[in-house]
Amino acid sequence: MIQLQDFTVKVAEEGVRKTILSDVNFTFKPGHIYAVMGPNGSGKSTLARTIMGDPAFKLASKSKLMLTEEEKKRNIKNLAPNERAGHGIFLSMQSPLEIPGVTVFGLLRAATKDRSDFADVSARDLKKRIDVIAGELNIPEELLKRSLNEGLSGGERKKIEVLQMAILDPRYILLDEIDTGVDVDALKTIASFLKKFIKNTDKTIIMITHYNRILKYLKPDETIIIKEGTVAATGDATLAKRIEKEGFEKI
Repeated sequence: MIQLQDFTVKVAEEGVRKTILSDVNFTFKPGHIYAVMGPNGSGKSTLARTIMGDPAFKLASKSKLMLTEEEKKRNIKNLAPNERAGHGIFLSMQSPLEIPGVTVFGLLRAATKDRSDFADVSARDLKKRIDVIAGELNIPEELLKRSLNEGLSGGERKKIEVLQMAILDPRYILLDEIDTGVDVDALKTIASFLKKFIKNTDKTIIMITHYNRILKYLKPDETIIIKEGTVAATGDATLAKRIEKEGFEKI
């Protein structure tokens, strides 16, 4: 369970600290799917990147980022991103970057080499796992041989992000606009895979999105609307449908 307490986030802009999120209090429960929506610049991506530990964003001293595992609660606000990843937090980036000279296999081999649950997984076994998941996501083998994201379309990059997620097998899955730049066929493939991936598990999905279209395939248990850096409204999947029809102005 991820719990945000007095979650206030600032970022430096031209030497001045600007508040992006202010006093957000919310709990993301195990086994739930959350849709986080809001106007551009409202703080949605900031929320995800701060939970992941992006050093560009600073939490206020009063703020707490609590993680509850096996009934043990701890404040992880001072942990580095790799330490948070070790606790099962994964972030799929809004705009995945190209990394010259690094393949998907190379990246995942490096990411898993010190994990105890991969101690008995050989390079060949890892490659097999990658190939199986790539097949389920309809990712051509040729793309896996390239440098990470090199020459890939938006939809292909998002599929590669989901592939990485599946191999790393996190407990908390942050998806920052996984549906942006994705055609309808790729969207269905990604949503179907995610639905299968979390079925009968206690995994938590937090989806940041502008649109209701992915939510038609991956129904949220709760919808959160962020406006001007605060939680303006919460509700079930019908709230996302209402936003699609009416926009955010009436929230």
